[in-house]
Amino acid sequence: MKSSPSVVRPALAVIASLMLASGAFAQQKPTPPAPQAAPTIKLTPEQQRQLEARRKARVYAKDLEGLWINSRYVAALEASRMPMQAAKKAAPVAVNVSKEGPSYPMLRTNFDKASLLRIIDIQPEKEQGSFRVVLTEDDRGAVSAEEVKYVSFRGRKNDAGRFETLMIAEPLFGKKQFQDFKRAEQGIGPLVNGIVIAGRYTDEKAAQYEFTKEGEARLPGDTFPYEVRLTTLGATCDMIESPDDGSGKERKRVGFAWKSGKLELYSVDVSKPTMFRCSPKPIAVLTPAG
Repeated sequence: MKSSPSVVRPALAVIASLMLASGAFAQQKPTPPAPQAAPTIKLTPEQQRQLEARRKARVYAKDLEGLWINSRYVAALEASRMPMQAAKKAAPVAVNVSKEGPSYPMLRTNFDKASLLRIIDIQPEKEQGSFRVVLTEDDRGAVSAEEVKYVSFRGRKNDAGRFETLMIAEPLFGKKQFQDFKRAEQGIGPLVNGIVIAGRYTDEKAAQYEFTKEGEARLPGDTFPYEVRLTTLGATCDMIESPDDGSGKERKRVGFAWKSGKLELYSVDVSKPTMFRCSPKPIAVLTPAG
């Protein structure tokens, strides 16, 4: 259907007049004055101190980023050097906050079970230096009050604006009791390896053994990556085991126990996958070198 000339011409005329008007306006528009510099506001030392204090007092998810572990468990691990015994004295709790795109997932675990939720807010509480983390399963949309969980914590930033220690009342594995947590900068593996087993040793026949802090076991005739088993489920003894690479291959496992300052190694019976057992007698008794 063709448009009527009586409609087309006025419309074109209006557009043309607007274009001409805008052009004329652009030609007649006066040159704007040069922008003036904003006035400098000089703060007194006290105002600067208060401003810096307020800046440090604010807490964001990125301030919690990192791996945290409860100090009570670390102390028990240092005392016994045996994870299963340490877990009986002080239940382990580890918290990992990482950045994933725009989100900050928070993983909490006791090494037997784990909970993964996402941070949507950090709210100050009444007591100075006290906060609570607001968590939900899905942070991509509106969240109702029934869908959130809370984890309370206390802490103060250092002069660099960083938390080095926290007191966390973890509700799932820590029974909502405030505990001291420290950063595990190097990761759980190197931290635990360094406490429990890392070092050089010799056996009764002067054979050399070494377990590195980074996770490599060097035994006579065999070398493999290892990690200290931290779960208390499915085994009757402490052990090191090769990491699960997802291939389905049988993992290498060596049991261990500290007795009278010496490290005893055991073979591991894996015939029952639901319960690993160490041999009744050690296969080697190691003396720390040096």
